[in-house]
Amino acid sequence: MPTTLFVLVNAVINSFRLVDHVVVMTKGGPDNASALLLYYIYDVGFKFWDTGYAAALTMTLLAILASAAVVQFVVLEKRIHYQ
Repeated sequence: MPTTLFVLVNAVINSFRLVDHVVVMTKGGPDNASALLLYYIYDVGFKFWDTGYAAALTMTLLAILASAAVVQFVVLEKRIHYQ
């Protein structure tokens, strides 16, 4: 079960990092229908040169991922039994 917990936490974190496929295929799609948070941070930081807002968005993304990881550890830790 510890391996499952590790894989689950990494899968959630990597799902937020899946921005290159969207950029290559759709660049946000019609009317930003497939735009992701990381792609939006990239646009704000490098297209509009608003680095302060991009840094704040990055910290928000970090807080979301950290809280998701903590929730996964708390929920799945009850099921892990070391022998």
